[in-house]
Amino acid sequence: MSFRVLTIFLIVVSTASAANPAALFDAHGCRACHKIGERGGNSGPDLTMVGHRRPRAWIDDWLASPRAFKHDTQMPEQGLSAADRAALAGFLSEQKGQAWGTARPWRTAGDGCVIYVRAGCVACHGPAGQGGHPNPGGRGGMIPRLGPLLATYKKDELISKLKRGAVADAEDGQTAAVDMPAWDSVLSDAELDALADYLLTLAQRDPKDDF
Repeated sequence: MSFRVLTIFLIVVSTASAANPAALFDAHGCRACHKIGERGGNSGPDLTMVGHRRPRAWIDDWLASPRAFKHDTQMPEQGLSAADRAALAGFLSEQKGQAWGTARPWRTAGDGCVIYVRAGCVACHGPAGQGGHPNPGGRGGMIPRLGPLLATYKKDELISKLKRGAVADAEDGQTAAVDMPAWDSVLSDAELDALADYLLTLAQRDPKDDF
């Protein structure tokens, strides 16, 4: 990239930051990997509901250095300025499903696997509930695999937990960085029922030696 092209790019990004954080999201290429609404790629987590799952301060810390937080993440270091990072964190923290409008990206309320992915459960719990996301301050420092946990729940108990959310089990009195949000009033009863059905299949798939 020539110096002139680089200068023009930086001016465009700076202007986007000041005028429109959504344009900044596009200018930094975030949409190549991440969806908001129905626009964007699939290689990173769907961010349409990220503001429901993560507080603004957490998002800002993540953007500062994804690999310092999770060494094996596929997300590259962005080298964002403090101003751009603050603008993006503010924009993302406001994303609570409104980009979908009145429609949801699953064909029916019974499509539990799609809800797991598109609502963003996969961002913390991993594909098929394999875990592996850091949770500094939480017990063990990681979000655990779902299989062994789900095996202890009946369906009605699991739906109740999904509705009310959960505070992460803290290690030695520390404050855990990632809690599970409450999905009551965010997902319908039919969607929660379908999500619970899907989650319970993960308990059945989990290898016996995990118990």
